[in-house]
Amino acid sequence: MFAVSAILALALGIGANTAVFSVVYSVLLKPLPYAQPERLVQLAELNPAQPDHLSTVSAGTFVDWRARSRALETLAVYTIGGDSLWTLGDRIVSVNVSAVSPVTFSMLGASPILGRGFAPESDKVAEPQFVISYALWQRAFGGAPDVIGRRVQVEGRFPREIIGVMPRGFAFPERTDAWTRLALDGAVPPARRRAMAYRTIARLSPHTTLADARIELSGISSQLAVEQPASNAGWAAQVVPFAGSDAAGTKPALLALLGAVAGVLLIACANVANLLLARATARRREMAVRLALGAGTLRLVRQCLTEALVLSAMGTVAGVALGRWLAALLVHLAPPDIPRLNDVGVDMTVLAFAATAGVLCAAIIGLAPALQAVRADRDGGLRPDTRTASARGAGVRRWLIGGEVAVVVLLLTGALLLVRTFVNLRGVDLGFHPDHVLSVESRWPLGRMVTTSPPGSRPWPKLQRAVDGLVAAVASVPGVEAAGLISDVPLTGDPFSGSVWRADAPGADGLKAPSDPRDRWHADLSVVTSGYFPAMDIPLLRGRNFSTVDRLSDDELNAHEASMHGVVIVNNAFASRYFPGEDPIGRALVIYDDQAFGWLRTIVGVVGDVRGRAVAEAPRPAVYVPHPQHPDVFRPTLAVRSSLPPDAIAAAIRQRITEVDPLLLVQRIRPMDDVVSSALSRPRFNLLLLSSFALIALALSAVGIYGVLAYLVAQRTREIGIRMALGARARDVVSLVLKEGMAPVLVGGAAGLVASLLATQLLRTLLFGVTPLDPVSLVAAPAILATVALVACYVPARRAAAVDPLVALRDE
Repeated sequence: MFAVSAILALALGIGANTAVFSVVYSVLLKPLPYAQPERLVQLAELNPAQPDHLSTVSAGTFVDWRARSRALETLAVYTIGGDSLWTLGDRIVSVNVSAVSPVTFSMLGASPILGRGFAPESDKVAEPQFVISYALWQRAFGGAPDVIGRRVQVEGRFPREIIGVMPRGFAFPERTDAWTRLALDGAVPPARRRAMAYRTIARLSPHTTLADARIELSGISSQLAVEQPASNAGWAAQVVPFAGSDAAGTKPALLALLGAVAGVLLIACANVANLLLARATARRREMAVRLALGAGTLRLVRQCLTEALVLSAMGTVAGVALGRWLAALLVHLAPPDIPRLNDVGVDMTVLAFAATAGVLCAAIIGLAPALQAVRADRDGGLRPDTRTASARGAGVRRWLIGGEVAVVVLLLTGALLLVRTFVNLRGVDLGFHPDHVLSVESRWPLGRMVTTSPPGSRPWPKLQRAVDGLVAAVASVPGVEAAGLISDVPLTGDPFSGSVWRADAPGADGLKAPSDPRDRWHADLSVVTSGYFPAMDIPLLRGRNFSTVDRLSDDELNAHEASMHGVVIVNNAFASRYFPGEDPIGRALVIYDDQAFGWLRTIVGVVGDVRGRAVAEAPRPAVYVPHPQHPDVFRPTLAVRSSLPPDAIAAAIRQRITEVDPLLLVQRIRPMDDVVSSALSRPRFNLLLLSSFALIALALSAVGIYGVLAYLVAQRTREIGIRMALGARARDVVSLVLKEGMAPVLVGGAAGLVASLLATQLLRTLLFGVTPLDPVSLVAAPAILATVALVACYVPARRAAAVDPLVALRDE
């Protein structure tokens, strides 16, 4: 029973550490599967006047960096994958397509296993071509070797050729199924120099450091600010290592979880060490006999450490098996936005970590019994009534209990902080009411909307009418109270954004930006219909909603956008930041979406703020454009408010959409409550794991306290019998045992509280609405531990009070 208890405790601690380390290693530590990944860097443009801007680079700046940089050997741009509909026989497959520079594959040290990559940037290509991933090759084409040269129908209309297949496991950016060529060649027109639609990766030149690249690009940015003030004034270069740049947001949480499981392992080791100490005390006569017969001190130490090593080895083997299962569970529970989760597994590095943890556990749990063996009394150990070793072992066990308690208080404090964070997140005002609202995500094949007559005409008029029909059809479903379109559903990722400035700002002239960079603002841009605001219950604070007059004719939609006037609605954050103390209604703005699209717009309304990017992120300035004036939405998502439960009306909405437009692919219908729940998946994941480890630590410490106190009571049966024979009452014995049991708990709790004051600062980035020094958490954690410890102490105390004095004295 002793061995089973010790092995199970170690297996739990080592298994939890193995599982969490496998995730940390795959996400944060494992070298990227590219050639010389340490030389890869991520580039971006930053502007202090626009802190909300995404980590992207404009087309003009990229071309200039590529031409002038010597510290960077190769530069490439890419876009994050978007879904593309491919017709394969009688199937329509959604393919995640990313656009990359032709040099991207060679820069990353990868080349197709079939076919070829893209033509050089300077070469002209007749039509877009695709290189597909190994996974897509197997999934969609059955691994057919004749896939090269095959033409697939894209977006229901466009035939495209497959020219290559990448190796197994290659997916840059992550989760990409296919790649198309992205060439930025030659001079960039002034109107597109701020087209900040690209992410940039580069490789450092030989013998060049990260600091060298930063200094050089800083100088180039300063030159561009002078040469191209309209597009580059105020913008600086950011150069960071590519490794880990996509996982920076997950690093604090993963390291906190790794620290939590390390605490669980320490507590497990303390419990096993206590078991071994108790066993060593029972074997003190055996050790004394060995010493008396000539055994050396080193031999006894070696024996104790060997026994500890055997237990630890068995616990490690069981822990690795448990860790493999826990790692799979962590991947299942983890939010989908954590990168490289598919690589999580128990490989040789993780096994080496588990083995190292096992050796450290053996040293920890074997140290105290070994020291006790070294200090064994050769003569006293042979006397049956000696108490020296027992008392000495009891002191060590109390110290171990105090250490356990300190670790548990620290873990409980962190868990309580995350509990309060999650409660605060659940109670935050989102700016809309998700109950009884459905998010209906759909998709038109792009080819269906393309028109060829007259030449050069845009698909906008066709899209405008299609969306009008779609919204009207869904709004007519019985039980629907309001329905409206939105280009970016709140809380589902980074919405589209762009530059905004007042039309009368100094230096502004049409699409020409203001002369002062501070007059060039930034805002999230969304295309909506008038029914969106009532469907989401977003309040109109000032002005009016969009109406039927806010439309453009077919001729106007086909004309050049810059010549057209339109209207917009802004949120309260936009009005407060950019029009402080003013009424923004009637003010003229230029909206420039960083894709060479510009339009003069007049503000006609102000609506309430919506948390569009994340629940924990304050609302940013936002501009809403009416869909009839900018119907460039091929992926219409509808917000539908209903008096019926969402599940009861989803089927009717899907059927009505199919009746109106059979070619419109309904990708997903889900309640907005599920969207909000998904947005909280990361804090929920952090809370679940840290709380679970804290509860495991609390249970292990309670078992440890109970075991130590029960053993001490058994050792002091004779003393307790004498006390009761001399008149001590049962409550006096209970009080005595409780005082001795709670003494190390109180000392450990105080130490844990002090440690919490320092360690919880590391959780600052994971908290919302609560500080690391939250008094409720700092008081509640020791109180919970003290309550559990008191219960654990009370059971042995009551057993001690039930000792019969005559039986205790007769046994002695």
